Amino acid sequence: MTWLQVDDSVVHAGWLPLILVGVVGLVLVAIYFSMRHHLRIANTFPTEADVRAERRAAAQKDAADSEE
Repeated sequence: MTWLQVDDSVVHAGWLPLILVGVVGLVLVAIYFSMRHHLRIANTFPTEADVRAERRAAAQKDAADSEE
């Protein structure tokens, strides 16, 4: 016994699955380029170590200015 006893003359391959795969592929490419753009922007943000170093430098400068 087969699960789907359908005659080959009744089943026809349609264009809809091919079109849907193409649309999904285009959407994935668009998402890829969008994320690449946004991650490049986010990569320029200062890291936590950079922020701490700037705060230390500012604190040392303020301490040196107050001693004078």
